[in-house]
Amino acid sequence: MDLAKIEELIRIVRESQISELTVRDGDGSVTIKKGALAPKPPDVKDTVKKARAPKSKHQEPKPAPQSERRVIRAPMVGIFHAVHAVMQPGAPVSQGQSLGAIESMKLMNDIISESGGTITEVLVEDGLPVEFGQALFRLEPREVEK
Repeated sequence: MDLAKIEELIRIVRESQISELTVRDGDGSVTIKKGALAPKPPDVKDTVKKARAPKSKHQEPKPAPQSERRVIRAPMVGIFHAVHAVMQPGAPVSQGQSLGAIESMKLMNDIISESGGTITEVLVEDGLPVEFGQALFRLEPREVEK
C-alpha cells in the first residue's frame, strides 16, 4: 500500500467518529487507531472539537414531543452510501424502503426503514465512514389510523 493511500486513510479516521480502521490490500494490512501511539497535536484537537460541535446540536433536542421520532442507526462499520432521494429533511419514506447502504469488506449492505414516515434530520454525509450504532437519520413515523 502506498504512502498516499495511508495518509488518506489517516485523514478519514481523524475527520470521522470512528476510532479504529483496518484495511487489507493484497498480503499487507494497515490498522489506524485514534490516539493509540502518540498524543494528538493541538491543531487536530481543534479540528475534532469543531467536528463534534454540530453533532452535539443534533443530539441536544430530545424533548418529550420528539420522543416518538425514530433514529435509524448504522448496523455495522463501513462507508455510508446514500440514496439521494432521502438525503434531505421532509423526504417521505415507506416501510421497507432502502435509505442507503453501508459498504463493508467490499459488500453493500442496505439500510432498510422499519417504518414509514418523514425524514426529519440527516445525520451523516454520503461517502463517509460510519461506526456501529451511529445515528444516520431521524424519522418521524406516520400515524397509524385506528
